[in-house]
Amino acid sequence: MSHRLGLLMGVCGMVALAGMPTTVRADDAVPKAASQWPLTYLKADQVWQHSKGAGVTVGLVDSGVSPLGDTRDNLLPGADFSLGPDSSGIAHVDTDTDSHGTTMAVLISGTGAGDGLHGLAPEAKILPVRMQQETGSDPVHIADAIKYAVAQRVKVINMSLGTADTPEMAAAVKQAEAADVVVVAAAGNYGAQHVIIPAAYPGVVAVGAIDDTGTRWSGSSYGSQVALAAPGVGIPVEDANGVPKTAKGTSEASAYVTASVALVRAMHPDWTAGQTIRALLATATKAGGATGLQRNNTYGYGIVNPLAALSIGAPVAKDNPLLSGAAPLAASLPVPAPTPTTAAPATSGSSSSAAPAQSSPGHMTTEALKNSTKAAATAKAGLLPSRRDKIFAAAGGAAVLGLLLLLLNGSLKRRALRKNRVWH
Repeated sequence: MSHRLGLLMGVCGMVALAGMPTTVRADDAVPKAASQWPLTYLKADQVWQHSKGAGVTVGLVDSGVSPLGDTRDNLLPGADFSLGPDSSGIAHVDTDTDSHGTTMAVLISGTGAGDGLHGLAPEAKILPVRMQQETGSDPVHIADAIKYAVAQRVKVINMSLGTADTPEMAAAVKQAEAADVVVVAAAGNYGAQHVIIPAAYPGVVAVGAIDDTGTRWSGSSYGSQVALAAPGVGIPVEDANGVPKTAKGTSEASAYVTASVALVRAMHPDWTAGQTIRALLATATKAGGATGLQRNNTYGYGIVNPLAALSIGAPVAKDNPLLSGAAPLAASLPVPAPTPTTAAPATSGSSSSAAPAQSSPGHMTTEALKNSTKAAATAKAGLLPSRRDKIFAAAGGAAVLGLLLLLLNGSLKRRALRKNRVWH
């Protein structure tokens, strides 16, 4: 079988990736200099002043990852479960016959060293866990892949795929959540009220797709399980051979939410998975008429906003708000984080930078309060000599005027006496 024919079979067999028929993924070749609008939309230049995902490993349960220029530096040796548990540990990171896993890796942590494509978390590491070859998504293989990723102590697992609901799959996802791993999955590309497995499982961050206007993509699945939305239309990526193209789907949207999780967990390594999810849900940009902490079946809690999530303090509740019995999201709003007095320096290649944050009187530190009081006291002390001099000057002037009036009065009396004096 020729290499080209093998690639064709891989694409045909992977209808389960992204959860839909391949027709909804519509990948077209684009110039290498294609604008990465999602990075602009998500304010990546400002986000990277706070976090780039360093120190976080992402478990990418997918079709493998090719070591391209944009992926190689952040790629860890993974494992291949495409033939079942007997194939674990082979670390097939260069056998992505579908290109799906490679595109996810580029969007999550692309370094820009190849075709110049950056991921939203360009310093996060990718642990590729291959779970299929050309025969589709077997839930047994996926469950084994999830367990392997958990054993490697990843902080977040990305599953831009769909599979069957089996006890083994449900148990593997629960195991990941119990191990303090954030599980992110694509809602599906059916364009209907049908969220696929594993995104539909309790506790999983199910992600829908939007276009560059912030509007839900017509092919994005929706429903009560959707937690967040993210860019998923006209996304510049690379295939397994490094050829640039554009892609669309909830798979791409899931990659951006996964990267957002990596950014937050890198900045707050002490936060639980639940706190990380709470921060992202509470700070999401509202859409579809929702306000406050309301959610709807189209956008979930809103469009992911990593910059806002990185700008708040630790949520009070630590459990996963997407699980039954968890503390309500409204009952554990994140406390405001200390406002920096100066902005961090912009990263190289950034086209814009964040404006310095302004301190709020309501959030002044104790030291700032002391300095303010000291300055006020110094200013008050500095005014006293000036005021004293003015008082003395006024008193002296009054005394001189009084003396002049007294002398004038005496002179007038003597003149009157001389005029009216009787001579004897």
